[in-house]
Amino acid sequence: MMKEPEVHKTDRKASSNMLKFVGTIFVIALVLAAVWFFEFTPGDPSPVSGS
Repeated sequence: MMKEPEVHKTDRKASSNMLKFVGTIFVIALVLAAVWFFEFTPGDPSPVSGS
């Protein structure tokens, strides 16, 4: 007879890794938003064809 493989508890490890993944994505999104806001936003918000 073959022995069944033991099932290890991986809930805590998976949860920790998912939290790291989500945190990394969030930090990357914040950095991209800051770069977009400070580098690509024009300094003068007045309309181009204004008086």
